[in-house]
Amino acid sequence: MRFANYPGHPMLHPALERERRAVAAYLGGCAQRLRELLPLVVADANIEALHDLRVHLRRVRSAFRALHDALPVADAAGLAAECQWLAGRGSGLRDIDVFLHRLDDYLDGKAPEPAPLARLRTALGRRRAHERRALLSSLHTRRAQRLFARLEVLVHPAVDAPGWTDEPIAGSTLWAAYRRVRGPGRRITPESPPEDLHELRKRCKRLRYLLEMYCAAYDSDELPDLLRRLRKLQNVLGDYQDFHTHAALLRELRAEWAGSTPDDAASLALLDRLLAVLADRADEARARFASRFAQFDRPRHHRRRRRLFAPDPLLAPPMIGSAGYCHGWATGERIALPVGKVVCVGRNYAAHAAELGNPVPEIPLLFIKPPSAVVDLAPAFRIPAGRGSVHHELEIAVLIGRRLRDAQPAEARAAIAGLGLGIDLTLRDEQDVLKSKAHPWEIAKGFDGSCPLTPFVPVDEDLDLGRLGTSLSVDGVLRQCGSSAQMLTPIIELLCYASSRFSLWPGDVVLTGTPAGVAALQPGDRVVAELDGLITVHAEVV
Repeated sequence: MRFANYPGHPMLHPALERERRAVAAYLGGCAQRLRELLPLVVADANIEALHDLRVHLRRVRSAFRALHDALPVADAAGLAAECQWLAGRGSGLRDIDVFLHRLDDYLDGKAPEPAPLARLRTALGRRRAHERRALLSSLHTRRAQRLFARLEVLVHPAVDAPGWTDEPIAGSTLWAAYRRVRGPGRRITPESPPEDLHELRKRCKRLRYLLEMYCAAYDSDELPDLLRRLRKLQNVLGDYQDFHTHAALLRELRAEWAGSTPDDAASLALLDRLLAVLADRADEARARFASRFAQFDRPRHHRRRRRLFAPDPLLAPPMIGSAGYCHGWATGERIALPVGKVVCVGRNYAAHAAELGNPVPEIPLLFIKPPSAVVDLAPAFRIPAGRGSVHHELEIAVLIGRRLRDAQPAEARAAIAGLGLGIDLTLRDEQDVLKSKAHPWEIAKGFDGSCPLTPFVPVDEDLDLGRLGTSLSVDGVLRQCGSSAQMLTPIIELLCYASSRFSLWPGDVVLTGTPAGVAALQPGDRVVAELDGLITVHAEVV
């Protein structure tokens, strides 16, 4: 079969392809840079090589941690943990290198006596050598070698590889990371412990890395502006963390030296002098943090970010079905869920299977109606003209409120947003012809308007889903009467089974099968559908 203009690879929505390309380029760049940095770190080239290695490991970790279910990478969560392990192995060496780099600044141009300063540098040098040996030992382990080998797959990731998420997620990912910075940041006070600021610094880093990754997927100037303000905030928090870490290092040395003999008063005085400087610097950094965070968190900035990261309605499933239908409560209020697919089950009542001469299936017989099939049942619904007999099949309708995939019973129950009734309209003559030829029969089930739905009612925790009665009358004559107790596959079990075959999304509807009594409808028929006293709907067939 030939396809006109078929490009030879899966067609992606432009927004989805743009996101994937941004992520692929970012992770590929990180993997390439790690490949270049490893020999420099082993050779102890300079302080920046180690810093860059740790940064790129954390960049990859942040992406894997945020997107582990959305990447074409096996065990992304495990890789994130391995990146964290290796980056952490260099933290002690990094702290000492930064201290030595900033030591002259801490002395503030006031040269101490040569002997105490030399003793300090010697002690730090010994500690540095120890930390470096520990890092090299880690880099030479099979664990690290396996990690770098696995990261090689990121150098040239394909945007059409299996395993990518099938929906745009940049906005929700960035919004979640942004909220994890903004919320804790607003709760920090002058009395907050240093650990709170340290945790916020780490969250700022994770947000920064994700912003850098997704920059290419956005046209807005807001993303670079947010990144710029975040870097300023992170720099202040980084200074505070350095002062706090370096002070802890000096206190360890002071404890060692205080017990040495002979007592070196000059060396202890030097440490006390540096500790006083670091305490002042830490106080100044906390004051700067308050100012920086206030600038970062101005209301107008927050409003712009909320708009920027909000879901694009054009990229979401349709919010309306055919004829302007939207999900609604029996109270008349609209339900803020999109109109998704309708998952139907055939022959879920033994009596219905028998009345059509069909065998009872061993497992649920599932088929799908598209969103365009959904319409309001009341006050009137249409049946097609000139396409043969149109049968009614009354069914309990379950509105899905949470995403389900391989759901367990408790998850399935919690995902039910509401219950209602639906009529599975069936072009019976067309279905019989298609079945006789062993052809699919979706066109007899999924035509526009083939799924009239009632409004929904919320599900009470005490409602017994196994004892729901239904009835359908046409022109005052009872045609269908059943109970969920007669279902071959009960409602919760059916949701679990369906979600094991394909994901159920918020706004999807599951029709749970019809009892016996199906028959043809005619224009002018007046229908009354009832669900166990919860819902009663009157409608006319047109």
